[in-house]
Amino acid sequence: MYDVLKKLSQNSAFYTFANSIEAFSPFLLAIILTRQLTPVEYGVWVLFIALVTFLRPLINLTIQDALRMHFFEMNYAERARFVWSSLCLTTICATAFVAITLIFSAPLSTALSLPSNWLVAIPVAAFLYAVFYFLLAFNQFDHNRRRFLYLHVIQTSASLVFIAFLVFNDWGWHGVVIGKIIGLTVGCVVGAFWLVSDLPFSKILRQPPHILKLARFGLLYLPTGMGLVAIPLTDRLIVTHVLGLAENGLYGVAALFGVAVFVAINGILHAWMPWLFQNLANRRSVRREIVIVSVILFIVFPLGGVVANFIAVPVAPIIIGESFSGAFHMIPWAIAGTVSMGYFFHNQAYLLFKKAVLPMSLSSFSCITLNAVLSYYGAIEYGVLGVLAATIGAFLISASISAAFIFPHYRHETADARAVG
Repeated sequence: MYDVLKKLSQNSAFYTFANSIEAFSPFLLAIILTRQLTPVEYGVWVLFIALVTFLRPLINLTIQDALRMHFFEMNYAERARFVWSSLCLTTICATAFVAITLIFSAPLSTALSLPSNWLVAIPVAAFLYAVFYFLLAFNQFDHNRRRFLYLHVIQTSASLVFIAFLVFNDWGWHGVVIGKIIGLTVGCVVGAFWLVSDLPFSKILRQPPHILKLARFGLLYLPTGMGLVAIPLTDRLIVTHVLGLAENGLYGVAALFGVAVFVAINGILHAWMPWLFQNLANRRSVRREIVIVSVILFIVFPLGGVVANFIAVPVAPIIIGESFSGAFHMIPWAIAGTVSMGYFFHNQAYLLFKKAVLPMSLSSFSCITLNAVLSYYGAIEYGVLGVLAATIGAFLISASISAAFIFPHYRHETADARAVG
């Protein structure tokens, strides 16, 4: 058991470090942006990136999770065809959203409080994000940690360099958008080049891609893919329309510290999921080890949140400009929301292994719906704190719902394990 925990700890540390390279870039940006932009301008950027994040699973239908489900079942040729089919589907969906954005730019601009001539940048950035995260998922399950790390370094470095250059040359939030798109493009090109050099695409390109098959999976799985992105966007839209863009800027600053905690939690999950899948696939594996590791994770998540909040107290005034100091008291709430999110995605991993797409979608849909309703009334009654509290409640309730779905899928295996024991 000690060796298992040691290996998971080492892998968790690696993925936490790798993910932190991109995830902590908003903190580096915040040092610049909270001093170069007004709260309203920063609120526009926060809303823009939330819309991009929301659109990403719609553009690629979260097929990186289909890759995770079937990765160890596929040989190199099948993986190449899967990658090719995924890229084709993502491109088709992105093209459709670009067309929709151009056609309905005026009403969308009014609804989203963004300039109409910049709306097309949203599906473009979402397409690049979708490709980039698909490449990360492939390298994660292929155990190619070096490329996983390099992709983060290359994309984040390029984004920061171009964003800083444009912002300091008075491009405002427009420069942040352009710089991020350039950085993502660089990361995608490098990752695609590596993938092409590894997989046998020459024969696969002559075969028709499995677009319809992947689309059917993606549409059924869509609520699950939307869970992580719909909630932040819902919160930001509610804050923007009920409280204003300036309050959305404050919400975005508080959320940065929640993101920092999610980096650590996501790093743990990145290391834990391949180990979990390989052990669950082996019916002779010791179920007791799996349970112990899960219990440890449930203890580690909130402890990490407490440590993060302790660090945030002295660090926040240094990183964040004085005009955003109204966000400091919101930071513990944002961190608590991230911890509850960690519980939810921990439970979803067990369903992901079983390919229990419908239960995952139902629990995710309940999370999205609960958050929308609770956040709206929370914003009216308690402002931004009400929205953050609603997110905590929605994730905890949905984690309980997903846990209820887990037991029927694993009950017979637990009985078999006891019989063998």
